[in-house]
Amino acid sequence: MSALNLKLGQSLGIRPEGEGPAPVLAGGGFEVFFFYSGISQEEVEGFASGALSCGVYVEDAIPVLVLDIDGFGGLEVAFNIYAEPEDKRRAFFESNPWQGEAHLVLCGHPDSVVRAVRTIRPGALMIAEIKKACLDQLSLYRDMTHCFRAMGKLYDAISPEEMRDRTLMRPA
Repeated sequence: MSALNLKLGQSLGIRPEGEGPAPVLAGGGFEVFFFYSGISQEEVEGFASGALSCGVYVEDAIPVLVLDIDGFGGLEVAFNIYAEPEDKRRAFFESNPWQGEAHLVLCGHPDSVVRAVRTIRPGALMIAEIKKACLDQLSLYRDMTHCFRAMGKLYDAISPEEMRDRTLMRPA
């Protein structure tokens, strides 16, 4: 099911482990599901329609999509290519980065009810940068767990503010 087919108020029918982002590859682009509790209506409106800027921070083959959304705040999304099935990886790597788009879905937690959906176009350079880092993960890390450990170390070593300072942010 594509994020664009989701309806506001619809439950995803899952119970996410915790709050935060869950990226999923979708053809040449990706979808990111954000699970948060206690979201105000003002924050939902900000997420759905606030001006958005994004950039990609990469360290040790871990690409982190950095988002700033007016009326909502900052979000960071790290990608682990090992979390994806082989067919989704292949489609992602083989696609044209100029056609890549991202769908962002804001959901409640723990109920996973869809609160907002929006589409962004991060741009071919950002998509290509994410693809390259994900491809590098396949030779740098042994498996999903090894890559998740590296992601944890990255988040422990650098704050979201430092990531933003080191990232070229552009409107999307």
